[in-house]
Amino acid sequence: MAEALVALSIAAVTLALLASATWGLRQTAMRPDALQQEATDWLTARRVLQAWAASATAAGYKQSEGRFLGGPARVRLILDDGTTSTARPMMVGLDIVEEAGLYHLSASRVFDVRDIRLAADDPRQSRLIVSDAPLRFRYLVARADDIPGQTWTYEPGPEHGLPFAIAIEQGSDRMIVAQLSATLSALCVSRLGEAGLRDRECTLQ
Repeated sequence: MAEALVALSIAAVTLALLASATWGLRQTAMRPDALQQEATDWLTARRVLQAWAASATAAGYKQSEGRFLGGPARVRLILDDGTTSTARPMMVGLDIVEEAGLYHLSASRVFDVRDIRLAADDPRQSRLIVSDAPLRFRYLVARADDIPGQTWTYEPGPEHGLPFAIAIEQGSDRMIVAQLSATLSALCVSRLGEAGLRDRECTLQ
């Protein structure tokens, strides 16, 4: 009898442990994995920045004012007519804001804007990333005074033209690098015709 009671007790404890483990696994499966969610957020940010950078252009060499604005916490780009399904011009932006020790990366779009200086100051934004490490934008630009080569900077100026690439840094890590693939200004070439294909003023970088 004693042996039977011991066996029943052991079986009851085993069942309780199994039930507890199953419940714990079920609860874990129902919660989104934090690392997986973070990876998804970074992938979304990468796709957004790469798509927008690929569609950016300006009026020509060193004529990016009004079409591009960059800084360590803000990016603004004008996408040409025809780059969206509705064929409307659009200003796109990315902003980094620090709140309560966390860094938030948000994206925004404003239609029917051809000059970033004329856009509203408070566009509707969608949050992409929340990070406990500092976030910054950095830009690959041509060296000043037409010196051959490229350099990374946090503060690109109109004299640089459009950057060759835009990066997002998290702490000391460069998480995303998106290239601006256009090398000639469609606006400039359409104005000058075939000659614009060889004109230095029609280049963008």
